[in-house]
Amino acid sequence: MSVGAKVEVVSTLAQAEGELCAMARLVDSEIGAVARAFEVLAGHADTILQLAAAIVGCVENESISSVLPKVQTLGAAARRFIEDRLQATTGILETVTREVKLLHQLSLVTSGQEAIAFKIKTLSVLTNIEVAHLGTVGAGFHYLANELADFSKSATRDTRELASQATGRRGALEDTRRVLSAELPRQREKLARIEADLGSALAVVDCSLTQLSRTPVQFKMCVEDIARQIAGVVAAIQAHDITRQQIGHVQEAFALMAARMRSAENSENGNSAEGADQELPLVYGGLTIQIYQLRTIKETVASWTSQIRTCMDDIMRVSASEVVGIGPMVLGQEREVSSQLAHIELLERESQAYSGRIQSNLGGLSNLMQLVSEHLQRSKSIGDRLRLLAFNSIIEASHLGTQADAILAISKSIKEASAEWNQITDQSGQAMQEILNLVKQTNEVMKAFSEAGNERLREAQTQNRDCLENLRTAAASAARQAQEMKVATEKMQTKSAEIGSTGDLFDAGFGRIDSVLTAIEELTRQLEVDHPAVKDRGYAAEVEHLFSAMYTTEMERAVLHAALGGKAMPAAQSTFAGNSVELF
Repeated sequence: MSVGAKVEVVSTLAQAEGELCAMARLVDSEIGAVARAFEVLAGHADTILQLAAAIVGCVENESISSVLPKVQTLGAAARRFIEDRLQATTGILETVTREVKLLHQLSLVTSGQEAIAFKIKTLSVLTNIEVAHLGTVGAGFHYLANELADFSKSATRDTRELASQATGRRGALEDTRRVLSAELPRQREKLARIEADLGSALAVVDCSLTQLSRTPVQFKMCVEDIARQIAGVVAAIQAHDITRQQIGHVQEAFALMAARMRSAENSENGNSAEGADQELPLVYGGLTIQIYQLRTIKETVASWTSQIRTCMDDIMRVSASEVVGIGPMVLGQEREVSSQLAHIELLERESQAYSGRIQSNLGGLSNLMQLVSEHLQRSKSIGDRLRLLAFNSIIEASHLGTQADAILAISKSIKEASAEWNQITDQSGQAMQEILNLVKQTNEVMKAFSEAGNERLREAQTQNRDCLENLRTAAASAARQAQEMKVATEKMQTKSAEIGSTGDLFDAGFGRIDSVLTAIEELTRQLEVDHPAVKDRGYAAEVEHLFSAMYTTEMERAVLHAALGGKAMPAAQSTFAGNSVELF
């Protein structure tokens, strides 16, 4: 080996050692600053995760998860409430319409009774005239004339009172029928509108609650991933002590090889060329090992430099704005549901007022039925007495013979009036019974408007008030914590921006490894060309013995064995935890 070649080898080794030394000084200060910066980022990430966990815990609260089912229950109760009243209103309208017709029939009955009363009054007048013609013989019929006059007055008074009451009740029922006829379409329209409004509100609440449940969890998972990346970067930077040690060992190896070359050149046997040639296989093996070591260092550094870039990119992309917007959005939907609840309560109050009007109009029917019942009893009594009077007067007139023919004719007329009266009384009784049956049906249907009919709706309203209060509390808490989260996120992004050029600085600093590798690899190829024997693996044991003493980690030992065995270089690990265990 020529003197110039030996000098070139020693010079290249010395220059490579110097480059690595300068690189270490440049990079070490930057790594310290980055380590401190990422520790701050880790603190921000922990703060964000605590806030996110609080929101997630708030959202996962059982009272929040029950909001939608309870709102749905309220909607079902409101629909049932309106449907029951629609059905009841339809039933009442039908019965009231029939009651109006029956009251009209009752009015016709009373008109018939009034006509009979007038006929009896006429018979009373005729009886008095005939009694006057008969003189003392007809004195017995004077009682008949008085009875007929009393019956006429009493019947006229009763029938007119009943007719007046029936006409009044019929007017009230006509008013109720008009109200019901107008109310039914309005109620149906309200039901359709409430169903549509509740359907929309439920859909929006469902969407809001889904977003409330999903978004914080997704954000938390995103930040957890960033926190893991930050932890990985911190671990990688902390593991730079191992990388620094590897670089130091490469420098030592360069220094060792240069020293052996110089020592061989100045050997005492006077044959410096021969001594240097003997060192070449060891130098070649050492260069091969250092090439492997430098490549491993380069891959390791490239891995955590890439990790730094990825982490900072993800930090800049993460946004708490969606989480921040959830609280106000849910509060807005809570107000929408609350307005629906208020709307339902207003509808309930309107329904109760409407029910009161119906009950007031229908309530008079009970008094009318009492009056009809009393009138019916009196009518039956009048009919019985008329029949008895007619029977007695016929017998008495028969005793007087032909001189009492007029009285006999009057008695027969009384008998006919009695029969007609009884017939009308029976019609009145039938009408009253039908009205009573309808009143019972109406009272049964009116139960839909009772407080008991509102119980299901009231219970749903109470549950909704409670769960909506929980929703308000959760949404307000989420809004506060999300705002704090946003501040922490912005701080983290500001810090990330401050260290944004870290990857470029590391690329520039560790870029010197490339120039060292280029020089060493060129030197190695030159040795292979000039001295093919240097590749003889017979020196592997001696090379291992010479360099293994300075390698104190598993990674360095694995690289050493791969280089000596001509195997593939061990893959650089990215966890930076336990991949370079110190051996001694």
